Amino acid sequence: MDYEQFKIKRFDLWDLYLHQDQFPYIGRCYASAIREDANLVTEMEPAEAKELFSTVVPEWHRTVSKLFGVSRPNVAILGNEWPHLHAHLISRFQNTKHFYGIDFIDPNPTGNYSPYPKREISVDLLLRIKKDIQREL
Repeated sequence: MDYEQFKIKRFDLWDLYLHQDQFPYIGRCYASAIREDANLVTEMEPAEAKELFSTVVPEWHRTVSKLFGVSRPNVAILGNEWPHLHAHLISRFQNTKHFYGIDFIDPNPTGNYSPYPKREISVDLLLRIKKDIQREL
């Protein structure tokens, strides 16, 4: 899959992408460090941390809240499957959200976001969600 097609915005130190697994977390994204040798969260540079938590996450949260009514942002920095510094931005909500003809239901709104039910969403719809977020960001 061409992940570049899901890029929403380039910040100074991070690229923001739409995550392909939008179900059940509409608005889910990830921020990838631009620095090529960025790997472990413990090696995050102070400027990267500042931009991630002072700019990227707040702008993402404001945008997905406006579009989808998100109630709580979750951030996960794991690096288990992809050994590059990136942060999962997971939109959490208490009530069912109905967008694009799909009911998005947070399976555990007060607990861990994973595991969660999977549902494939077409690339066309993913690109529409991306454009909606991009327009508001």
